[in-house]
Amino acid sequence: MKHILIVSPIPSHPQYQGNSARIYRLTRMYQLLGYKVHFVYFGMEGLSDAQARTMKSCWDFFYFVQPIGPAALPSYETYFDIDDWYDQRVSDLVEKLCTRYDFSICLTNYVWFSKVLEVVPETTHKIIDTHDVFGDRHIVARNAGLEPAWFYTTKELEAYGLSRADLIIAIQDEEASYFESISNMPVEVMGYVVPKQNILLRQQSAAEKVRIGYIGSANPFNVQSIIALQDEILKNSELLSRFEFVLAGTVCKSFSDINKVFNIVGMVDELDDFYREIDVAINPMVGGTGLKIKSLEALSYAKPLIGTRDAMVGIEVFDDMQKFDSLTDLVSGLKMLDDKRLAQLSHHSENAFRTYNHRFIARFKELFS
Repeated sequence: MKHILIVSPIPSHPQYQGNSARIYRLTRMYQLLGYKVHFVYFGMEGLSDAQARTMKSCWDFFYFVQPIGPAALPSYETYFDIDDWYDQRVSDLVEKLCTRYDFSICLTNYVWFSKVLEVVPETTHKIIDTHDVFGDRHIVARNAGLEPAWFYTTKELEAYGLSRADLIIAIQDEEASYFESISNMPVEVMGYVVPKQNILLRQQSAAEKVRIGYIGSANPFNVQSIIALQDEILKNSELLSRFEFVLAGTVCKSFSDINKVFNIVGMVDELDDFYREIDVAINPMVGGTGLKIKSLEALSYAKPLIGTRDAMVGIEVFDDMQKFDSLTDLVSGLKMLDDKRLAQLSHHSENAFRTYNHRFIARFKELFS
């Protein structure tokens, strides 16, 4: 029996944000290959009774480490040390687990949680699922006119964290190239694999507007992108006579006070509920890093998806309306939408999703079967 140890400062349930969804899907893939999953959660985002029950029922073994106080402030004036958010008690727990179980793999989520790999035996394959780039992230944010948020460090400290692993997992190709440029550790790309969903068609009368929807978290790049989209829509206000724009997810909390064009939905219990009620998915992402999981979710439902190049980084697309160079071009493209074009977009969404999943499911089996 193969055992895998997953260490994460983010819960796997519920999957209301991209990082939780990524953690759940990748861990579930190991489970489907026959691994017994030991999931160690350091509760940076808390743990409700319902969450605990769900994670205990999902994973073969579940362990919880309660943080003491809030996340630490940066050790340096303008950035974090790579281990600032780490807690030695996670190492203490993992060291004990390694005396009881022979783990084939230890995978830790985020480079800033890589210190746990120092107590794992040499016989265990050590992996970091990076999720995102954190080296000079504060500089990228400031260049985009945003205050740095969450965790950010230097490229040198990120490289040091990566050196603790035997294998680095990048979530998309551009980030794999970056990790290879700062580290001599092996790097593999493993995207976000989600099952194909049932195609959900809204019952729409001929008189109704076409409903265009976005769902996302409240991270600064999402908020900035939605503000920029709203500005472009207001420059083309005639679109409001043809289209209804819907906004869902935690991004609504940061946007509702300045909203002028969106129907604010807020949180939804199930993604099915959101995608059933829209005709077109939109991802207006400008900048940002990582993989845009919301784009893949829309593709998994074969929804007509309209997006920018930034929204589709790491995803091979087959339609020019899924890789606009700017939001000005994207909003202008909305004027060209009719029933025929929407059907084409839906078909191209299916192709993009099928191509993406085939690539990464095959590679995952090659690496870990």
